[in-house]
Amino acid sequence: MSVSELLTVEERFMIDDRRIVVVPDFPVPRSSWKPSEETVTIRRPDGSEFEAIAQFKHTHFNIPDPTVSIDRRWRVTVCILNTAKEDVPIGSKLLVRNELVNQLMDSKF
Repeated sequence: MSVSELLTVEERFMIDDRRIVVVPDFPVPRSSWKPSEETVTIRRPDGSEFEAIAQFKHTHFNIPDPTVSIDRRWRVTVCILNTAKEDVPIGSKLLVRNELVNQLMDSKF
């Protein structure tokens, strides 16, 4: 399976004891993309790597400003499961299968 870099972690935060949300997020793809769980490789800035399970899902951001476009209100967010925040430092690279990269880069807006 071929993999490519999807993102470089700019920020990350815990939403419960089991999930880390990583930033950036993505516009919802135009294609028939569906939320999924994927095995991903996380490459830390020091070059070490490990595999983890990540959820890719639609998320609605409740933004009260009516001038904010729909593509900023609905996003695809990435959650890393069962991993400590310290294990995914800022600057880490998230490597995923090429097909997923292509799908997420095909935004609706």
